[in-house]
Amino acid sequence: MGKCIVCQKSAGPFYSLHKACYQVYEDTRECLRQVLSSAIDTSIQVEGLTESLNDCRPTLSFSLRLFESLVRRAWHDQAKQIVKRKVVNAEHANYILSVASALEVEDKDVDSNLFVRLANIEHLACINQNQPISKRFTEMENRIKLSDDETLIWVFEEALKLERHKRTEEKQWSVFQSLLYNLFKKSRYKKLSATVEATGDLAISNQNLYYVTKNETSIISFLAIHSITPMKDGVRIQSAQGDAVPDTYITGDGRFTYALLRYAQEQKFAE
Repeated sequence: MGKCIVCQKSAGPFYSLHKACYQVYEDTRECLRQVLSSAIDTSIQVEGLTESLNDCRPTLSFSLRLFESLVRRAWHDQAKQIVKRKVVNAEHANYILSVASALEVEDKDVDSNLFVRLANIEHLACINQNQPISKRFTEMENRIKLSDDETLIWVFEEALKLERHKRTEEKQWSVFQSLLYNLFKKSRYKKLSATVEATGDLAISNQNLYYVTKNETSIISFLAIHSITPMKDGVRIQSAQGDAVPDTYITGDGRFTYALLRYAQEQKFAE
């Protein structure tokens, strides 16, 4: 017999919540959402926020483990809203990061790369306002040879480079093969997996794009780039050469990477 997570009384076999306690559970979630949303808008002290969040726990019988889980979920929902806003707000991003530290929210508690995107918002705001990013990458500057008038703008550490797209006939066969799997019910939804070709550091200067691995350094001049396509976790870069296959880099923050590259290109062509 399971216990109700709200009142700790027997909920019957295979149940963990009474129907009568469901509204208490929903009210708790809504209370957490409102407290966090209000705190972000007003930037109240984090210590006071944690007290207000604890006040949302309706009774001592309400499962503490569940309540802490709901607090992390409420934080996660608010953080995702900040990341998805078209108009970036560095103050809100910094505040929600400080709240995460106070609540001990960790990477394993949130979506992949959420912390990365939140940390980049401050720098994204600078780019949107056409302001320089006040961050130095001395170690990378010593690893690559910059020209006299070249400035390093950003470095994405451990960026993944995906294997280049297969030829059209190979793609067609992969799709046909997945249809066969579906017909024989071996795999109802078979996704074409992307293979990682390399792991390295993606460095962006005001003239070039560098991809630095342990074995080699590849350089792409902005003049050789035909187009840049943003993705959720990275960018796809198409060379100006007509038959060239695009390169895909996974940095963890596609919007920031795309904005950086556009900003760097503007610096190049403004010279």
